[in-house]
Amino acid sequence: MNVLVVDDSKAIYMMVSQMLDEKGHKAIWAENGQDAIDKISANEIDLILLDWNMPVMTGPEFLEKNKNESISEAPIVMMTTENKPDHIKKALSLGAVEYIMKPFTSDILFDKLELVFDLD
Repeated sequence: MNVLVVDDSKAIYMMVSQMLDEKGHKAIWAENGQDAIDKISANEIDLILLDWNMPVMTGPEFLEKNKNESISEAPIVMMTTENKPDHIKKALSLGAVEYIMKPFTSDILFDKLELVFDLD
């Protein structure tokens, strides 16, 4: 599975990339929402892990653009420190299918992904 990790932190990307690699998935890094759009057009993406706070284009801005322009049909899971109920509701209303709070373990990541896909 190709997973687009959209996060402006290289450390977060490296951590998530290692978790995905251990389970046989490929991580592709995008540093913000605009970079994600470019990566989506150049790669087959099966899942998007999306941060909230990023320069250039934030996670919610990406969600809104994707909702309006159908940039990707891949499920989108928010991966963020934003835990206010209003933020969670906003992300879900804009098309995110799940929400993971940072920091998280590999078990938490794959438990959430099992809700989105049948990974057995």
